[in-house]
Amino acid sequence: MATLKKKIAIVGTFDTKFEEMGIIKDYVKEKGHIPIIIDAGTGYTGYQDKKLPFPPDISRDQVAEAVGSTPKDILALKDDGEIITRMAQGAAKIVRDLYEKDEVDAVISVGGTMGTTVGLTVQKNLPVGLPKIMVSTIAMSPLITSGDFIAKDQVMVQMPCDLWGINVINKNTLLNAAGAIVGMAEAATKIVPKKPLIAITTRGHHKHAHYIKPVLEAKGYEVVVFHVVGRIGGGSYEVLVRQGLFTAVLDFVVGEILCDLNKGLCAAGPTRLEGAGEMGIPQIVSVGSMSNWHWVGGPETFLPERTYHYHNPIVLCVKATIKELIEGGEVIAEKLNKAKGPVTVLYPKKGWDDFDKEGGVFYFPDGHIALLEVLKKKLKPSIKIIEFDNHINDKEFSDYVIEHFDELIQKK
Repeated sequence: MATLKKKIAIVGTFDTKFEEMGIIKDYVKEKGHIPIIIDAGTGYTGYQDKKLPFPPDISRDQVAEAVGSTPKDILALKDDGEIITRMAQGAAKIVRDLYEKDEVDAVISVGGTMGTTVGLTVQKNLPVGLPKIMVSTIAMSPLITSGDFIAKDQVMVQMPCDLWGINVINKNTLLNAAGAIVGMAEAATKIVPKKPLIAITTRGHHKHAHYIKPVLEAKGYEVVVFHVVGRIGGGSYEVLVRQGLFTAVLDFVVGEILCDLNKGLCAAGPTRLEGAGEMGIPQIVSVGSMSNWHWVGGPETFLPERTYHYHNPIVLCVKATIKELIEGGEVIAEKLNKAKGPVTVLYPKKGWDDFDKEGGVFYFPDGHIALLEVLKKKLKPSIKIIEFDNHINDKEFSDYVIEHFDELIQKK
């Protein structure tokens, strides 16, 4: 059976990377697919320039027009950062429009720092499920230090040498990447749930997903579990919720809120705990992992008044203070109060994770009381708080969710 032709967008700064883009283009055509060359560069005055071996399919003029401008006007900004930002925004809009019209099946970008800026902007503007590859000279460097820059299901390919003319090394990497994007395009299908999807947030030391997931699956739901540990955890969860995939969410672990407040390592970003509310889908929320946040430094930065715990050589946790819990509770209430759909808050009064139980390093009864008080004070009356005289990992907590799940999601 013949493979249907796939439309593969190849995005870059054509003035400096046309050779590299051409290698990918030729490979895509050789495999029977349709390359779409998109130029976000600003260096050439026109495509009649004999230095250009082939024209782009979407010119830099069209990219600039997508943000209501022209290349000349953008160059007149005389600021490298602003220039490439505007061109990246234009390319992102064009590729998103192609996706909305079902005119692109995969995207690959290639570049140095400027081209990587363009490629990452384009790919972050696309939904999870559409194949994406960024071939970059800075893919694994300290210049890309945050998940904020990167699409949640993006493949990053590190170029082992510079893209300063084609040689046997970088050509090999380009062909590998071209082969990968062709294979991904041929294999990929749009994410279309066959059953209602339910999201559950958790961490490794929580047990609720183990209890709840098989029961909901037996009821005919498909359950997607998110390990919420920052941009690639709660950040990915928020992106997928906004993609409109879920019928309801069980957002039981919201400790990333403390990391955001304290600039901790597992901050998920300013939109954490907002997507389900914006989409208007039912959400059942609890306070998992609010006992601690992830310290940004090593032992040499420890503060003597704080309590720390090495979860493993990668994860260093610090116990939350009363002040931090009050601030975190205010943020949680502010975000949940804006929800367009039904919200229920489940509050286990005897602890929020394995560290926060009697005898645990972060066990904090006074903190349990403080957070509950601020939620009761700040949450609007329509948001029901259900208190449990047990721990979040006790089976009774999950049994309640299972018992009342159908009733809760039918409130929409």
